[in-house]
Amino acid sequence: MQRVEQVPASRTRIHLVLAAVAVLMFGFAFALVPLYDTLCRVLDINGKIEQVEVDIAEVSAMTPVARDIRVEMVTTNSENVGWSFYPLVGAMKVHPGEIHKVRFHAKNNSDRAMTVRAIPSITPSIGANYLVKTDCFCFQKQTLQAGESVKMPLAFYVSPDLPKQYRTLTLSYALFETQRQ
Repeated sequence: MQRVEQVPASRTRIHLVLAAVAVLMFGFAFALVPLYDTLCRVLDINGKIEQVEVDIAEVSAMTPVARDIRVEMVTTNSENVGWSFYPLVGAMKVHPGEIHKVRFHAKNNSDRAMTVRAIPSITPSIGANYLVKTDCFCFQKQTLQAGESVKMPLAFYVSPDLPKQYRTLTLSYALFETQRQ
């Protein structure tokens, strides 16, 4: 006859606690994205800009508003992107309703071809509802060979509906490598 050893109750309790902790950690990982979005919305930071279809004729028909909005351009790279990346104009005064064009310089300083994606955000986050990009290098991935450089276009307008208390919008782009080549 085979003897079956019984597991002490304290060991069973430890196993149950560890399993519960693992399940809670897994659930928390899924909750992080909505928690982050809520926190950013409450604190009015890291406004995400969504790509929208824009009718240029409709934009051209807008009557520009005679007030100045300062639009600042800021760029960063993730740690593994060896590119020079910056706006040719760091800040500009714009009138809501007018289309403005700027260019960004990008140079791949690495010794290999790289494909990157520019992720935009805007501060204050409410500005994401009013700064509309009609043409942007961020709409597609960008691939540059080792040592290659390029000027990348951005065309945008600020909606005349931007609340009057907002006088400065900061448009940020962060470069991230999408696929290692």
